[in-house]
Amino acid sequence: MPSTEAKSETSSTMAWVVLALTAASVEPILIKLGFQAQGTPVQLLVLKNLVAAVVMLGLVRGWKRPAGVSLVSLLLVSLLLFATNAFCLFALTKLTAVELITIITSTPVVVALVNCVRKRDSRGKLFWFGLAASLVGVILSLQTNLAQTFTFTSSLNIVGVVFALAAVISSTSYRVKIEGVLRNADPRLVSLNIFVINALVSLCLIPWLGPINQAVLPFSLWMGVAAALANLAFIAAIKELGATRMSVINLIQRPLIIVIAAFVLKEALGWPQVLGFVLVMVGVQMAQVKPKLEVSKVSAPELELATTACK
Repeated sequence: MPSTEAKSETSSTMAWVVLALTAASVEPILIKLGFQAQGTPVQLLVLKNLVAAVVMLGLVRGWKRPAGVSLVSLLLVSLLLFATNAFCLFALTKLTAVELITIITSTPVVVALVNCVRKRDSRGKLFWFGLAASLVGVILSLQTNLAQTFTFTSSLNIVGVVFALAAVISSTSYRVKIEGVLRNADPRLVSLNIFVINALVSLCLIPWLGPINQAVLPFSLWMGVAAALANLAFIAAIKELGATRMSVINLIQRPLIIVIAAFVLKEALGWPQVLGFVLVMVGVQMAQVKPKLEVSKVSAPELELATTACK
């Protein structure tokens, strides 16, 4: 029987996962609304980071430095997240949301491959099959009919694709690096410092803001709130589950948005989307993976249990 403490930890991890998926789902919608309100990518990026820093300062009740984490590491992960957000914003000026999501979906594969090369994960036997099923499911869920799924248009903007691929690279680097930073650090303090640093970087872009339409401000406000909560929840889940596992779970976000929208907004839901949702849910469950334990930090009983489980 699982202990009360173990149940509490599981519930806490699930809560972080749900919050990460929910907040991250809202942010792209707010970005599109911000663009419709005549906001520029630089304006949305700067305002979002400033608001997110204020939100995190309020949640943590002031600025605190995470113990055991070097300033260089904090600067690196902060700039990687800043770059990822910037690349996605600029990509959305050239690509549709569906096109961007399709490209960004490759991030968990890249994270898994990087950690595979680095030998940082213990993957289940069905991991790669589950990951492949999830990716196919995401692509299917973005289509309204099967013919669209396998049709590639020549009108795809090359600049937008370059920005999207750059976002995949920077996001992968961020997830892999943050996993190491979180090993002995509080996720709240790490997220706080990330947004404070990014807010300071954003202030350097103020000369390029230009006139801001007042209609952009409400969307920027909620973007900052969503970004702060999404990042905090995401890295808290990474601390518990590992970068690869959380990246795979994050694939649920895309088809879930589409299915919910179909019921709430009374939009048509094609059978490829239903099949895609099922594939993602099954694939995520199949793609089991855990970070490997560091022998130097593991007690003898834990090491023996881990060794037995891997046999």
